[in-house]
Amino acid sequence: MTKALLPFLFLFFSAVVYAQPDNYWTLGSNTESSIMAGAVVGGGSGITSIFYNPAGISEIKSNKISMDASLFQFDNYNYENTFSKDDINSYLDWQVKPRFFSFVYQPKNDKLKFQVAVFSRSHSFVKLKYFDNQDVVEPVTNINKAYSVQSEYEKRYSDYWFGLGSSYELTDKLVIGVSLLGSGKGFVYKENYNIDLVDFNDTLNSSNSIWSYSDRQDLYVVSIISKIGLHYTFSSWTFGATFTAPSIRLYGDGYHSRHVRMTNIFNNGILMPDIIISEQNNHIVTNFKEPLSVAVGFTHYNISNKTRFLFSAEYFAPIAKYKSIDNSRVASIYTDEYSPGSDFLTYYYESKSVFNIGFGFKHALKENLFILTGFKTDFSSNDLEFFSNKNKNLYKISTANLYHFSLGVQFKYKSSTALLGTEYTTGSVKDIYQFSNYSYPGVYSAENYIALQEYPQPKMNLYINKVGLYIGLSLNF
Repeated sequence: MTKALLPFLFLFFSAVVYAQPDNYWTLGSNTESSIMAGAVVGGGSGITSIFYNPAGISEIKSNKISMDASLFQFDNYNYENTFSKDDINSYLDWQVKPRFFSFVYQPKNDKLKFQVAVFSRSHSFVKLKYFDNQDVVEPVTNINKAYSVQSEYEKRYSDYWFGLGSSYELTDKLVIGVSLLGSGKGFVYKENYNIDLVDFNDTLNSSNSIWSYSDRQDLYVVSIISKIGLHYTFSSWTFGATFTAPSIRLYGDGYHSRHVRMTNIFNNGILMPDIIISEQNNHIVTNFKEPLSVAVGFTHYNISNKTRFLFSAEYFAPIAKYKSIDNSRVASIYTDEYSPGSDFLTYYYESKSVFNIGFGFKHALKENLFILTGFKTDFSSNDLEFFSNKNKNLYKISTANLYHFSLGVQFKYKSSTALLGTEYTTGSVKDIYQFSNYSYPGVYSAENYIALQEYPQPKMNLYINKVGLYIGLSLNF
């Protein structure tokens, strides 16, 4: 029965897949809290309380169904020196997706509330291509040859959450809340790199030097994350804190294939032995971890001018190096059908600690019309020193420190609330390691599977700009 369900789970996560979650504060929901930069740990989290602070569920005073109409997101990635010196590569991705569905229920005990929610926490899609042809002179022989390069890189990542939360009013000032969330992460990763060194006078192509590398991963991981939160109200101030435990992996597997070819390669005029390695495996163990985190915040409401100011900060603990793909282990229910393999298909990941802050603002223009704005940091958890190690099987970095600016309006009519807003995100990172460094004649290393090129250098720059349009609708009953 379990095996029969797995293909449907895989299709679900593949359908939404577009590696690891490098920016923890990128939550793209069409909600009031998103427009206020997620600075809602101390109050005002509304239907996103199940994620930011489950104690905030108590602030919802009636049964409520909330859903998104749609979210338009445009992401632009600009790379410099990605594959060689002075190359410029860019990618524009746009998506239209529902983002958040929530149901809040209040039983007869008015101190107790429950919430069920399904939402998208993050998604990304980057696809790059690079082609180049040069006339070069081979060292030692001084023969004129054509140096041809073709490269393709693609990363699709998506993380959908679903779960149950509850809050309980211990006193008229103190509230406690808990939530248990399931996460379904999907990941597709592709690298295809080829170098051909062709002798113009060899019509049979018998002396061509070839270097090629390809990597294909299709993975998914299901895990659970638990949260506990507190709210304390004092006069016009509300203070909050949320503790999020590290994720617990329930299940994860995937397909991984990796191929290396180095044939007819000369190093200092000496013909080197051919290297051809090709491995693939199905249903090997995968894992994407979420870190321990602690968040604090406050909300201050000024009754006289009907203005609310919000602040939140969150610390994310580092994640020690682990195997995101472990080819030495086959997923538990497939051990009779597949066998473990070598470390060639095993990939590693780790992340550093991160500290983010966010500010939010809400002002009542009229009794039923509000303006909202916010700003937050969203620093990358990538440890650049870790990713500089060329002897490990590592992902290529395609993220940066981000800064989010948001603005929106909210309109309330009877039992309904409508929201329209926009968010602009910008960020950059400089002098990170290139994906490749195509420069002839380059170096030769059988251990690191590199030839006809130089080692990647910390010369790549990445610039990210994103624009999102939020449309949300909530119904009370």
